[in-house]
Amino acid sequence: MGKKIMILGVGEAQLNLIHQARAEGYFIVICDMRSESEGAKLADKFYKVNYTEKEAVLEVALREEIDGIISNSEPAMPTVAYVSEKLNLLGNSIESIETLLSKTDFRKLQRNCGVFAPKAYNVDSLSELLETAQNMKFPVIIKPTKSSGTRGTSKIEEYSDALIEEAFEICREFSRDGSVTIEEYVEMLSLTINNADIFVLNDKILWDGWHCVKRSEETPMLPMTHILPVVISEAQKQKIVDTVTTIIKASGIKHGEYNVETYFTKDDDVFVIEINPRQAGNNIPQLIKEHTGVDLTRLLVTTAVNDMSYYNELKIFKRECNYITHQVVFSKKDGVYAGLHIDENLKKYMQWCNEVVSIGDSVKRGLNAADCVAYIEFKFDDLNTQLHYTEDMEKYVYPLLQ
Repeated sequence: MGKKIMILGVGEAQLNLIHQARAEGYFIVICDMRSESEGAKLADKFYKVNYTEKEAVLEVALREEIDGIISNSEPAMPTVAYVSEKLNLLGNSIESIETLLSKTDFRKLQRNCGVFAPKAYNVDSLSELLETAQNMKFPVIIKPTKSSGTRGTSKIEEYSDALIEEAFEICREFSRDGSVTIEEYVEMLSLTINNADIFVLNDKILWDGWHCVKRSEETPMLPMTHILPVVISEAQKQKIVDTVTTIIKASGIKHGEYNVETYFTKDDDVFVIEINPRQAGNNIPQLIKEHTGVDLTRLLVTTAVNDMSYYNELKIFKRECNYITHQVVFSKKDGVYAGLHIDENLKKYMQWCNEVVSIGDSVKRGLNAADCVAYIEFKFDDLNTQLHYTEDMEKYVYPLLQ
């Protein structure tokens, strides 16, 4: 019998993992409550189990004698760590994963290992939030302590009971543990964020997943234009590498793909916004493959079951450099969707377009990742052409409203 891999979750974020495991010829065991989904039907063995229930998942893992366990769902990652620890599989400690998942614990980790981090506080009630805010310098960021995709995140420019209460209630909707984080706002000198999907295996980190992300002036916390390659100096890259490596080593992380978001402060410090213990969304792993030829999804799936063949292959693999841009389209206002405008001169570079709403559907002004209208991928002939369009993609691509 070949390798047996457990995948937690059957949502869209897990499908590439499932398909890759199938391509590798692995026996696939899946745990989730959604037995009628596409992902569930792709399993060799499906268990209708809540993947956040650690003991229930462990029982299945023991019964199936799995060789590895992975997920792309943040709520599932503590269970992945728990099972890997209990069965002595390649993986991470629960503590290391929980630290990355908590906005306040992550800030403590940064400060403890000597890298830049804003002051941040965890609160459980509105009264505690109001009291904490009174002793902070504004602006501040208020966000769910455990969430993803900028969901529920608010920037408050000056102290206001009403605005803070509103932000608190929004956060509570998205926070998995009900708690809220308030932290100092770190000024962004640019609307371009330097990101990377890194791959960690024991004491080694692969940096094939560099990309930058442009944000809109109106929604500066919302990722919009994903650009590969990242256009920063080698010295800046090294500074990011050094900072992230320090954090990863201090966290105790030993395996997996991690989405890293950073920017430089006015004092030229590297501010690591967060390190998500999963692959980036918005199809980033596939874009990285098209940009460099490196398949991080394959790397994650194979190493999880201690199959090091592809990892070793990458040691001598010659990386490509293709000019890839991924545009996440948002509306500037509420309205009724009437189609998508794409500049005629830009269309020849378009690889594919996925509209997630239909004509006649109501759309919201883009405030978080869930408000996306469409995803589009472009492949350019050279860097100058890419930069010409990506300087302001919203001028060339935007939704039409009735």
